[in-house]
Amino acid sequence: MAEIRTTLYSKELQKQIFPDNDFYKKSVAETGVADTTETVEKPVQTPIGKAKEGKPKSLPLEIEVSTDTKKTYNTTLIYCQPLLIDSQSELLTNYSKRQTKQEQQAGEMNNKIAAYAAYHWSPTKSTNILKTTGDARKSNILGLTSDRKALTKDDLLTLHNLMMRMNVSGIGGKWYGMVTPDQYSDLLKVPEFVDYYKTGNSTKLLTGAVGIILGIEIFVRTTDEGHSGILYKANGTPLQGDSEIKDELLTGGLFWNDKMVCRAEGMVRTVVNENAPGYLGGTIIESFTRFGADIIRDDQKGVIALSEDKG
Repeated sequence: MAEIRTTLYSKELQKQIFPDNDFYKKSVAETGVADTTETVEKPVQTPIGKAKEGKPKSLPLEIEVSTDTKKTYNTTLIYCQPLLIDSQSELLTNYSKRQTKQEQQAGEMNNKIAAYAAYHWSPTKSTNILKTTGDARKSNILGLTSDRKALTKDDLLTLHNLMMRMNVSGIGGKWYGMVTPDQYSDLLKVPEFVDYYKTGNSTKLLTGAVGIILGIEIFVRTTDEGHSGILYKANGTPLQGDSEIKDELLTGGLFWNDKMVCRAEGMVRTVVNENAPGYLGGTIIESFTRFGADIIRDDQKGVIALSEDKG
């Protein structure tokens, strides 16, 4: 007689793990971008003559023509491959498979959007790209074999000095930073930077921020490889966050004023095709949107990268 074996279908599904992508919401937003919108145009003021004092040498005064410029950045299509949920698998699971797969597609798209924002916010001007100067330590980033210089208090003070010299505080906004887990561990070794742990104030943790250092709200983000999504070639050229990790690359943190970077978000569209012909009653779901991101100013004020230098 055959032995009867029963199967218990649990309602608890172990979901896919995604990086913390809250950081890109800290920016100037253009929402409701249509599916057909390929570019976003932002007006930008140009400098005018400096104010003068004292009696003019002659009248009438020379007239200065006021002209403003514009900054244009592109949006791109972000999507997931259509996903088939066959009718039999829906019957044999004890959770809402369609709903969980839609959530999974949304998570994948959000991760791609965050990587896109990180790349397009990475500065290219050499003055805005700083490097760490601490003692050499091992890196936990997969693909990096050489030691990297730790992030130090002096590095943060140098960064803060550059922030002040950018003179963007007058327009309002807040400064944010996104660092790697290795860099965050470096910060925990600086006594002056861990006081927020002693206060018991967990308010910032609810927004994804893990602390405030020198007025900068700090986020930690890590990809599967262990970096934050900020990658640079040795010559200062930024790379997409999903690029292959090689030892000659530099990774690290990104710091920005939320009034100096922008994003354009379209409506996420999900198409559900139930009982799709040819798929034995299965359901096909697909999701897509448009997204864009950029540094607002051509001089890249308000954005700083802090890469881990080789040890």
